[in-house]
Amino acid sequence: MRASLFIGRYQPLHEGHKKLIQVALDEGKPVVVGLMDTAIDTSNPYSIDERRAMFAEAFGDNVKCIVIPPIDEVCFGRNVGYWPRRIYLDADTEEISATKIRDDIAAGDVDITFNDKAFIEAWNRVAVLVHELSVSQGFWRDGANRNKGEVIALAHSELSEALECFRERNKRDKNIYDMTGGEVQLSDVLGILLDMSAGYGLKIAEALMKKMEFNKGRGWMHGNKKF
Repeated sequence: MRASLFIGRYQPLHEGHKKLIQVALDEGKPVVVGLMDTAIDTSNPYSIDERRAMFAEAFGDNVKCIVIPPIDEVCFGRNVGYWPRRIYLDADTEEISATKIRDDIAAGDVDITFNDKAFIEAWNRVAVLVHELSVSQGFWRDGANRNKGEVIALAHSELSEALECFRERNKRDKNIYDMTGGEVQLSDVLGILLDMSAGYGLKIAEALMKKMEFNKGRGWMHGNKKF
């Protein structure tokens, strides 16, 4: 069966877009979405990867996303076997505007929910890869009985090294030349967290989403911690 093609910027993917695409899916058609590769600016705040994640969270594997350059028209000759199709939705859905959503987000008028399933799934996949590498290099000889205090102390050490990098103007890393020392040391901290996530079965990604959701209800500069 031939696919239905939807083209847009999807900045962001909203309920109107979802309902449009669901019409084709409910008809049993394969769906392909052409994501326009727009430069990041106030009208296009989301990257290709972020928009792919939006579609993955909304539709799973039922929608295929492809990247296309920005376009201003769709052209075809006669008798080509496909035609533009206007899908009509209910009046309330037709009124949904991505521009208004972006403006509301910028104004702080949108209640953003931290529940990104695509992020959690990606975290868990990467965590397994990081942990497998760590195991192969001998760091988990005791399995899940590895001393958690030592691992946390290692993360603390990497954070201290990152602090020193920033104190020294965050110069280029001596091993990874296209990154700064601070970036590399902080990535080491993240690697340790990923490793712990898989090695100890810790739901760190889920906890992050829940903690950010909790923090939404806390006050200005909550915790009152000072550097």
